[in-house]
Amino acid sequence: MRTSTFIVLILVLGCIHPALAQRKSKLNTNGQGAFFAQIGYNRSAYSSSDVEFNGNNYSFFLRETSIKDNVESESLGKFFSSSSPQISIKLGYFIKPKWALTLSFDRYNTFFEDNQQVTLDGTIAPNAHSAYSGSYNESINLTRNQFSIAQSGGINQFSIGVQRNDMLYKSRKAEFAFHTVYGVKIGGLFTKVDYTFDDYITQNISSFSGLGFSGDLGLRLEFFQHVFLQLGLTGGLLNQNNIKLTTNGSSTAKQVVGFISPTINLGFSFFVSQKNNCGTCPQW
Repeated sequence: MRTSTFIVLILVLGCIHPALAQRKSKLNTNGQGAFFAQIGYNRSAYSSSDVEFNGNNYSFFLRETSIKDNVESESLGKFFSSSSPQISIKLGYFIKPKWALTLSFDRYNTFFEDNQQVTLDGTIAPNAHSAYSGSYNESINLTRNQFSIAQSGGINQFSIGVQRNDMLYKSRKAEFAFHTVYGVKIGGLFTKVDYTFDDYITQNISSFSGLGFSGDLGLRLEFFQHVFLQLGLTGGLLNQNNIKLTTNGSSTAKQVVGFISPTINLGFSFFVSQKNNCGTCPQW
């Protein structure tokens, strides 16, 4: 009898202890009802691209064009040296534990690398360009004063997405925690370009140029539940099938580039709902 009573007591205490521990724990920043906002800086490395140009006096490709994220062609190693910084902003709300819906803004810049070897493939009408006239399928030395699309105003992507946060560690009093972060997103690309053709520059041409798709992974370092630093890596595809090169749209370009983009973000978390898998926990 005493043995059975002792076993029952152990089982009861075993059930009560997690409940008491849960009461003392803080709200989970990846729990249902948590909201976060973050802003950061990114750099990008792009794949080469076959850039297509179409206008009244020409139709041609610049094949295997090398594209950079800054006009100086500085490497990713010089992370903060670009004169045209790229930013990332994200808002998220956890609709269930570990899973959040997100709204994002990401700005990516692209510039043709100066003095590169590309293949000019297509036709340019007589007198349309001072150096090129007729049909071509040959290698040329491309300079920015001949042909250039500078997206210095940014490829501005507005996206919706899904993100998963796995909390791998949280200190006893929740002063520190860290998460692994995974996500996917899709959104429209709004572009502002400066277009150079035969040393003539048309500036600030805006257009809805296509769609972008990307995936994110990262590590979030969280302090006192409300502030976090997130290091991340984004990769995906920017499919620009309608870049306007003139205000009336008589000249357009197309390009598809893959990219990989390291990011650093500062963020803040808030608890906007009491439902956080911890109904008896204190609210912050």
